[in-house]
Amino acid sequence: MTKMRRIGSIITGLIMIAAGFMMAADARNVYQLLIAILGISLLISGIRSLVYYVSMARHMVGGRVALYRAVIILDMGMFTLTLTDLPLFCVVLYLAGLHGFSGVIDILRSLESRRLQAASWRLKFGSGVVNLVIAGICLYFTGDVKVAVIVYAIGLMYSGLYYIIRAFRKSAIAYDDSPAV
Repeated sequence: MTKMRRIGSIITGLIMIAAGFMMAADARNVYQLLIAILGISLLISGIRSLVYYVSMARHMVGGRVALYRAVIILDMGMFTLTLTDLPLFCVVLYLAGLHGFSGVIDILRSLESRRLQAASWRLKFGSGVVNLVIAGICLYFTGDVKVAVIVYAIGLMYSGLYYIIRAFRKSAIAYDDSPAV
């Protein structure tokens, strides 16, 4: 990771942590904001994945998987933005499903990394376990708006912390940031 990406990752993590604290402080009044943030972040992630497919992945072996992932994330973002009129129960189930799916994927990736003897499998495994715990808490408290917002805020703060930790990890590739002569 280059120095600029590390700085960007740290800034993103700090913004996510601050947004999580602000959401947890006023949990009753940010239900619509929660849906907007979740939907917009999924849309941005889907667009970034689509750009990645168009620019690089379509030329790679197995690049269609990146296209499928981009389309699914884009659809999830558009669907999330339409959830404003649904009852809270549906939104909490959707949030639990997102965290549960993310947790399972992280755990499976960490187990694959462990089989390949990679050094960072523990961090991925921990991330997956935390996401599964957040999904379980969401399922347990399905009827309370305040708890749903606080759980999302905790997940947001955890993701911000993960971004910061990932920024300080050593890269496998050494970058030369010196200017070319």
